[in-house]
Amino acid sequence: MRCKLKASALVALIVILILASSAAAHSEYFILKGDLHVHSSFSHDSNVPVEQVVAESRIAGYDFIALTEHNTTRHLMQDHSTDDLLVIAGYEHTITQIAHVNIFGLRNIPKKTAIYTQAEMAEYLEPLKERGALIQLNHPNDPTYYSRIGYNLDVHFIEVLNGVWREDDHKTLQDWHNLLVEGHKIVATAGTDAHKNHTVRRAFNNVYVTERSEEAILEGLMAGRNYITTAADAPEIFMAVGDVITGGTAKYEEGQAITVQIKNIAPATIVRLYSDRGLELEDTFSGSRPGYYEVEMGTAGKRFIRAELWFDDTTICAFTNPVYIEY
Repeated sequence: MRCKLKASALVALIVILILASSAAAHSEYFILKGDLHVHSSFSHDSNVPVEQVVAESRIAGYDFIALTEHNTTRHLMQDHSTDDLLVIAGYEHTITQIAHVNIFGLRNIPKKTAIYTQAEMAEYLEPLKERGALIQLNHPNDPTYYSRIGYNLDVHFIEVLNGVWREDDHKTLQDWHNLLVEGHKIVATAGTDAHKNHTVRRAFNNVYVTERSEEAILEGLMAGRNYITTAADAPEIFMAVGDVITGGTAKYEEGQAITVQIKNIAPATIVRLYSDRGLELEDTFSGSRPGYYEVEMGTAGKRFIRAELWFDDTTICAFTNPVYIEY
């Protein structure tokens, strides 16, 4: 009996240590909220001074923004960050009907006007990527400024949500899911594309970071540690398979499960979990545990799992990048 008690105590101690280790691994991260597509008077089609854009972005609930001015680097000659808001380097290339792309992380970007084909766009972007630039395909299904080459471009991010949620964003969400099913590990992002009113915005990147810096934000985005919401005070979503959180890849083990925890969730919010096999779970939050929802689901047979939250069948609240499963 004494031996059994000791063994039981040892098992309990191991479980406690494992849980403590997992909590410690997760606690190193915190969330910064950002907008990856913003314009000021540095762009030809905005008359809002950059100082006003920065001030109003903070009012809107952002911790960081990317100034992605059209085809100019004049805004990159100085750092517009304040104590309250980080401004990361951005540039929107729009001198082409092929596709609009954002370029992040560089302050010296050449302007190129003669881009008429997919090959010419790739030739323009490749040297920038070699210098460390991260590339985002913007609003690929926008009625006017859609991508003429679809998704046939080697980019890091797809802007799934542009501005406010519309039918073209819904199509982009479906397209992005199909790319994941095909095996593309591409990160979903969001941007408001704000030109005028910068105080009220409806697109937030919630990036898990380890420090408050441009480098940490871009690293978190590149790793896919990002979920998108349509409000600053939207639900907080945490997904993990063991120590592996959103954007990461977990090695499959028998009996393994993903845990999805959602804080600040409103009653009647629809929770959907998707894998490469399709819709795996749909549940409506009852509010039985006010503001908090949690579910576990086995990972067997799945190559990735991601979450979506909806107010109803047409109005999205939030969606995550996947946790990937490796066999």
